[in-house]
Amino acid sequence: MVDGRITAVGADVAVPRGARTVDYGPDAVLVPGFVAADSSLGSTRAARRAADPSLVAVDNFDPFASFASTVATGVTAAYIAPGRGRLIAGQGGVVKLAGKDRRQRILSASAAIHGAISAEARSTPGYWDPPIPATVDQGMGVEMRQLPRTTMGAVVALGELFSLSRGEENADLVEQWGAEAGPGLAQLMEAGVPFRMAGRTLGEIRALAEFFSETGEALILDEAVAAGELADELAAAGASVIVDVPLVTNRGGVDLGTSPDTLWPSADTASRLAAAGVPIALATPSNASPRALRLAACVARRGGLSADAALRAITLSSAEILGVADRVGSLAPGKDGDLVVMNGPATELTSSVLEVWVAGEVAWKAHETSAVVLEVDELHVGDGEVLRPGQLLMESGKIIEIGQRVSHPLGASVVRGVAAMPGMVDAVGRLGLERSGKSVPTPTELARIVEPGDGVDRRVARAGVTTIALTPRGQSSSGTPIMAYKPGGTDVDSMVLADPSALSFTWDARNRMTSGDAVRKALEKARTYVERWAKYEEEMSQWSPPTPEPEEEAEDEEGEEEEEEEEEEEIEDEVWPLTGMWKGGLADDESAGESLRLRLWGDGEELQGTLRSSALADELIELRGTRDEEDLELAGAGLGGPVAIEAEIKKGRLELELKAEELELEFVLDQISTDSPVVLRPERREEDEPTTPKGMPKNPGIDRALEPLRQAMRGERAVLVSVSREDEILECVSTFEAYDIRPVLTGASDALKVADRISGRVAGVLLGTRVVESRADTGTELVNRYAELQAAGIPVAFASYAEVGALELPGMAIYAVSQGMSPTGALRALTSDAAAMLSIDDRVGRLAPGLDGDVLLLDGPPLAGATSVQRVWVSGREVR
Repeated sequence: MVDGRITAVGADVAVPRGARTVDYGPDAVLVPGFVAADSSLGSTRAARRAADPSLVAVDNFDPFASFASTVATGVTAAYIAPGRGRLIAGQGGVVKLAGKDRRQRILSASAAIHGAISAEARSTPGYWDPPIPATVDQGMGVEMRQLPRTTMGAVVALGELFSLSRGEENADLVEQWGAEAGPGLAQLMEAGVPFRMAGRTLGEIRALAEFFSETGEALILDEAVAAGELADELAAAGASVIVDVPLVTNRGGVDLGTSPDTLWPSADTASRLAAAGVPIALATPSNASPRALRLAACVARRGGLSADAALRAITLSSAEILGVADRVGSLAPGKDGDLVVMNGPATELTSSVLEVWVAGEVAWKAHETSAVVLEVDELHVGDGEVLRPGQLLMESGKIIEIGQRVSHPLGASVVRGVAAMPGMVDAVGRLGLERSGKSVPTPTELARIVEPGDGVDRRVARAGVTTIALTPRGQSSSGTPIMAYKPGGTDVDSMVLADPSALSFTWDARNRMTSGDAVRKALEKARTYVERWAKYEEEMSQWSPPTPEPEEEAEDEEGEEEEEEEEEEEIEDEVWPLTGMWKGGLADDESAGESLRLRLWGDGEELQGTLRSSALADELIELRGTRDEEDLELAGAGLGGPVAIEAEIKKGRLELELKAEELELEFVLDQISTDSPVVLRPERREEDEPTTPKGMPKNPGIDRALEPLRQAMRGERAVLVSVSREDEILECVSTFEAYDIRPVLTGASDALKVADRISGRVAGVLLGTRVVESRADTGTELVNRYAELQAAGIPVAFASYAEVGALELPGMAIYAVSQGMSPTGALRALTSDAAAMLSIDDRVGRLAPGLDGDVLLLDGPPLAGATSVQRVWVSGREVR
């Protein structure tokens, strides 16, 4: 687009050097600005005469009025009527609802000769033109009854007006219709302006079609509820039809009545007319705003209208019928740069408008939202369930909804693809350890080494590995902490899932006689710790605070009153000066372009100041006002009219509402300088530590070394144990069973030998990096250890045991599938089973409402050789 006009359209357009390029992504949909073939935006005040072709609708159009709410729905141009309820109401026009050049916004001042023969035009009040000057002889005159009163009378009246337009001299007709009616019509008919006539019933529509067929004048039928039944006749007559689509918008039901003559709207009117070859434009009914025009196109499809025809009926066909297709209605070179950017097809109910351009400039932009909707052919939930097709909505970092069709919040980003799955979990990773092999004490907070924005971390996340169980290489006899974190997170809080999420132990020992001793010792300490807490909780449940003696109670009450008085004095409102400079942006989005600067000065309650805001064309406006405690009121005058401000004063911050012209905006301003020192009341003194009541049980306190095991005994944390031989595996499982813990076995080379004896007693097995091995008795037959354990009912998970090598985690799963593992089982091992083993399945591992928005978009089925990760979201934010 150049200078507000489209210069080229296509898949491969040469972009001039220095041109501004706007990329909405591969899933955005661009359509022409919608053209409302009818609207209530024009004047509703009709002329005094039943026929007055001189009344021009655009004369009543206010280009300074705000039509933002209509433009926000994609409607960039609209027909405005000169009035309603007249045989010939005047000249209807077509205007743009946005744009800087007021002259260019008038697309057509005479788009149609607007009229009606329906009931609305058959009740015109009498016409009275008082004589000037009034005399005794002629009096004040008599009101003249205006016609028509019936359908046939309306047709006769049209014939009389056509006679006058041809220059017929008839004093009676001139008296009835006025001296200007005939010449006015003649001028418009000579210019080729079509007649736009309202006719609702079969009789009215047929009468109009026959009359205009005989006269040869172009006819646009309006409000033609029954037009579908006369589709072939209308096609033969060469008429066009504005179809009002029956809608329910933000209201209750409408009682049409029970009369046999009641006209019932039909959903297939538009499709029947289109099938007969009648040019149609869709419009909203009189009880609905033009803001619902796109909804009308969606609903019109119910009657059989195709999606392409419905879109054409609110764009190009509408522009052609209104005579403005040379400028609007389609995206073609030479036409105005009016277009709508959407997140989906225009005739899909769940799509919404992202931006609207008028004359090559952005006229409206949706408020930024974190909502993202994925629409895919296959949605793999992670636990074996697959939705075909599937959709997912995530917002504010969480998954909100999954299903075959989900809600699409207004302004949401909609992404389409082949398949989606949960982010992968590396069950044992080293990313971030920088090759360190040191052991880490149990109470260590591994979150201290996490730093957002690391390039390698984000590379791992973009490969699809969104969660890593960071496990130090060195082992501590009391348990090594494992932290679950997201390498693609944007801040530490969102990166760390749990610290620790699990503890890691080593069962094996060089001296096999001592294997498991260190683990048993740690478990016994934890049991003692748990018993202390259980005893404390039991004693607290039975303990009651002692009743204070009367004398002490009186003293306490007296002391409390003194403390309350002190507190009242100390927490009085702060005295914060307003003089100085304040600066900020819109309250709902401080990153938006609208900004405001405010300087204040003055003494006491009377204040003066200046205001400059991009919302008011950066005009400097002088203000005066008063302060009343924590409320501030200011007023001034700009070039566009009065400006008023109401603000709430907070410590160093103003929350204000700006009203000017048609604007009502809310800003948040911070004080960036002050003209006088800030004087504050003394801060509240810290309260003394409460004394422990007599006889109250003593809190055992939190022991960070033992707390993870206590949580594991409650099923809230995981325990990983490295163990190899079958006898030690059984002994290890039995030991943990005595402490109500189902461990995750790591290594566990002999796990297959005792699979039937440990199934259901362990949370899972991490076999290491060897997926297959030779069967001992044959030497050549390969066994897929992962598949065999899954078949035995024991969960498995994949682990890289590496730092940057976490990138290869998907490759391990693909190899396992190539060696006979179920693709569904391998996907579970990468996602839901791995998360469950680490006790983080309440956050990640599946695509389910309430879980974190960690999602992968794929170009094929998960774990297929040709499939790759296209896009990655971590906590609802795309990793780029």
